[in-house]
Amino acid sequence: MNALQTALRTEIEKGQLQVALQPRGLVVSLREAAFFTSGGDAVSPGTYSSIEKIAGAIGQLPNQVRLEGHTDAVPIHNSRFHSNWELSAARSIAMLELLTARFNIPSGRMAVAGYADTVPIESNDSEEGRAHNRRVDVVILNENGTRPEPSAAGTP
Repeated sequence: MNALQTALRTEIEKGQLQVALQPRGLVVSLREAAFFTSGGDAVSPGTYSSIEKIAGAIGQLPNQVRLEGHTDAVPIHNSRFHSNWELSAARSIAMLELLTARFNIPSGRMAVAGYADTVPIESNDSEEGRAHNRRVDVVILNENGTRPEPSAAGTP
C-alpha cells in the first residue's frame, strides 16, 4: 500500500484516485472524472501512466483482482447504456481489457463486477457526493476478498 501511495502521490493529491486498505484488500478507487468520459466506458488515454503504476503493483503480487464499477443514483439512458447497471459493468470490463491487453495482467487473475448505484461511498444528495460515487474500484483481494460483496458507507 505504501509503495502504491508513493507511486500515485500526484494522482492522489489531484483527487483523481484514492488508495485505501479495507478488510477485503487494497482498494484503488479511480474517479470517473479523471479516468472515464462522462456517461461512457472508454478509459481516457491520458490516464494510462497512472494505470500502468497500478498494473505494476498487481503484477508483483499473486493476489486475485476484482474490478468494480460504480455509478451515482442519477439514472442514465443514452444510445449505448440503458441503465447504470450496464454502465458500471462496461467500465469494469473496459478496465479489464486495458489491464490485459496493454499491461499484460492475466485475465484469469481478474473478475469484473457492476454495482450501479447500490454501493455509494457518499450521499447522492450533492454533486460532490455523486462525483465520488462514480468510480471503478481496483481491488487487490486478500484472503477475506471472497467474502460477501462490499457494503455501502455506514453499513457493516
